[in-house]
Amino acid sequence: MKRRFSWPMSRQRLIELGVVVFGVMIALALENLVQEVRLRGDARDLERAFDQEVMAAVVYSLERQVSAPCFRQDLTRIEQRVLQSGGAAEAMTFPPAVGNYVYVIPQPYRPVTRFWTTAAFDRALGSEAFKRIPSERAAEYAMMFALITRRGVENGEEFMVASRLTPAAYAQAEMGEEVRADTLRDLSLLDRYNAIAAGSADQLIALALSMSGGNRIAASIVGGEADIRRMITPTRPDYGACADLGAIDRLMEQARQRVG
Repeated sequence: MKRRFSWPMSRQRLIELGVVVFGVMIALALENLVQEVRLRGDARDLERAFDQEVMAAVVYSLERQVSAPCFRQDLTRIEQRVLQSGGAAEAMTFPPAVGNYVYVIPQPYRPVTRFWTTAAFDRALGSEAFKRIPSERAAEYAMMFALITRRGVENGEEFMVASRLTPAAYAQAEMGEEVRADTLRDLSLLDRYNAIAAGSADQLIALALSMSGGNRIAASIVGGEADIRRMITPTRPDYGACADLGAIDRLMEQARQRVG
């Protein structure tokens, strides 16, 4: 005997099934929405972390703009002493904030070494939150952090070359020709690194302020002016008239224009 199909029961089941399916779809949509909102919030947190690292790089770059003339002056002074027959630069005394202080290990040239970090950006790459950052802005960050990485490598290389200047830091009865040639070679390298550092500083600051999020960086610069001036001015104890403190004023003017 054939079983008859009950339409009323079938219709009820279809309604119940539809309600269940619709409820599941709503739940999934809500879950996806919550996940998307969370990821977009994470993306904003990432950008704030990126901005902090960019801001640190801007301050380091400003420091180099201020100090570049002093480094050039150091190199010229050392070169003149090394070229003198029978002599080298004596152990140097630098005037700190109060009184005079002789460094235990005298060095005639002291490149400022800094931690040029890209940690936040490196960890974020490939994450779902990073994908929520607009592609144009993500590309700008990538360019910025590539520049920061390169600056860190150059800073380290400069420091290593400077560490070889020990013979030029002490008075010597006679400097051998081989030592003199090596020292002059290192001075030439340091002159190159100093020029690269100054150029990179200009490029990095300009890029930081021109990015899509440059207004945030500019606002941080303007808001932190007092701290920046306090940090930069006493960076090296032998800063004096050679320091280009006008670089701070130029940065502040650029930042105000960007904010305005």
